[in-house]
Order: sequence, then C-alpha cells, then structure tokens
Amino acid sequence: MTARLRPLAAMAAGAAALALTACSVPVPEPTATPSPEAHSALLQHQAERISRLTFEEVTAADDAQDAGFFDARVGEIVEEIRAAEYVVAAKGGADPDVLPSEIQAFYTTDSDTWPRALVAVTVAADATHTPVVLTWVQDGPGDPYELRAWAHMVPGGVLSAMPEASVGAAQLPLDATGFTLTPAEAIDQYVALLNEGGDGELDAVFAPDPYREGMFEARTALDKKAKAQKGEYTDTVTARVEDSFVLADAEGGALVFLRLEVVSDASVSGGAKLTLNAGDKALLTGTLGSRVVYRYEDLVVIRLWAEGVEVLPTVIAADHHLVGIATS
Repeated sequence: MTARLRPLAAMAAGAAALALTACSVPVPEPTATPSPEAHSALLQHQAERISRLTFEEVTAADDAQDAGFFDARVGEIVEEIRAAEYVVAAKGGADPDVLPSEIQAFYTTDSDTWPRALVAVTVAADATHTPVVLTWVQDGPGDPYELRAWAHMVPGGVLSAMPEASVGAAQLPLDATGFTLTPAEAIDQYVALLNEGGDGELDAVFAPDPYREGMFEARTALDKKAKAQKGEYTDTVTARVEDSFVLADAEGGALVFLRLEVVSDASVSGGAKLTLNAGDKALLTGTLGSRVVYRYEDLVVIRLWAEGVEVLPTVIAADHHLVGIATS
C-alpha cells in the first residue's frame, strides 16, 4: 500500500481536473464607505512595501531552495510549508507552489487593536493556475507584518467587493452576527463536516467545493486500500481558531480566513508494509513500518453572505500543504 495524501490539486483525479482548471474571476472594484471617520490601519504604499519585502525573502529562499533565507516577513508556518516543499522537490517530487508577486488588490483593515490582518490577491501565475490569496498578520505595535498563509482561489470562486484600501475593512469577532452563519458557526460546522464526511446533514449547509470533495475522495480511496491490508485510514481536522480572522466585505457579508491543521493517519497490519515515494521519504521522521502520519497546514477562505441572502456559505480559496511525515 502506498500511503499518500497528495496536496489538494492531486487528492484524486476528479478533484485534480477541477482544481487545475484556471477560471480567473476579476477582483471586484473596491467600494468606498460613506463614513468620514473610517480609515485604514495601512496606507496603500505601506501594504505594497510589506508585499515587496516579503517577496524579496520568498525569492531569495526559492532561488536557493533554502528556507533559511526567510526572516522577519515570513511566519513560522509558511517557513515550515516552504521548507517541506523544497525537500520534496529536491527528491523529484512536486515543485514548490508558484507565488506570484504581482498583486491585484490589497484588503486592509480599519482595526485600532491587534493582531491586525492584511490580505492580498495576486494575479494568476499562468493559464493553469488561479490567483493566490495571501494573508499577513501583525501581532502587536512595532511588529512586522508576517506572511502567515496562502491559498489558491478555487475555480469559479468569486471574491466579494471590499472597502477600498484607504478605508479598510472591519476586522470582526468570530461571534459577529448579521450573516447567514456567524463566523464561529461557519468554522465549527465546516470543520465538523470535514471530519464527518459528506454524507451527513452538514453537507447541505455549505455550497459544494473542491477542497472537501478532494479530501473525501482521497479518504475513501486510501481507507479502501488500508482495509485491504487489515488497516485503517483517518483524517483529523482541527481549526486553528487563534490564527483565523474575519473581514467584513462591502456587500453586508464577510470573509472568514480559516486556518486548519489536518492529520492523516494510515496503518496496515498482518505483515503488510507501507511504501513512500522519494519525496515523502525525505520528509519522514522515524523508521517506516506499518503506520505513517501526514501533517498538513491549510488555509480555507469562506465567504458568508448577509443574513437573508439565500446563498450558502461558500469556500472561495483553499490549499492543502504538507509539512511533515512521521511514523507515530
């Protein structure tokens, strides 16, 4: 049995075809607010400088294929993701994600407290990719904005119109009301859906999306392989609530930037052995036997509509990032 849960675009053949079909939807024009008191925590040129300094680090690390080049502008989880990508690529696996430095739009906040978020949407790298959503967080006054996560837009995903950068979007608490679900409800129910699978009532709460469809297809296939070897396969999905945040849009809705940890555990028995490809072997800690555990750090962006709008909460961006493989 080969225990391998590939990143989102290769979770399963059907999901791959969906995820790799670029369908770039133009980013809506920013909408001004009528409130003269509202103002952004960042000016446009400051957001551009943060992006430029970040991509200087990313470019240096990518050129050297060495995460040691990351410094103040790249957060620990992104460094961990990129380091894993470099290792896999060096052993003949998938190349690191292409992160375009050309930005279509910045989404700033009007927050006067911390942590503060900054979001950007890139152009598509090429005709086979969708734009990338990038998130930065500033933990406190004087701290640098760090790149904390990224995710590709799902094909057909549509961003809501956001307040213009000079105004900034409200950074909302998780229990904010006025939407189809509160952000906290959306997080709890989406994570429960990922853990339970697509056969329950929660599947009807959210619009279809390739992230969960790919996860469910891979889970079914890998569980079948494991059971054929008297083993089992499970996914455990946990929300990193403290690393997630919510921005109000300019249409009465909100965008939920949800960080997830996914642990995929495969085992066999009866003398069967697991096998790994060269890239996975390079990430493995421990001696491979009858069990292997994959760990992923993901970003999922969920769009919520204003209360009363009859549109289901929708995943508009998502990526599945492998960061480690262990034997327990």
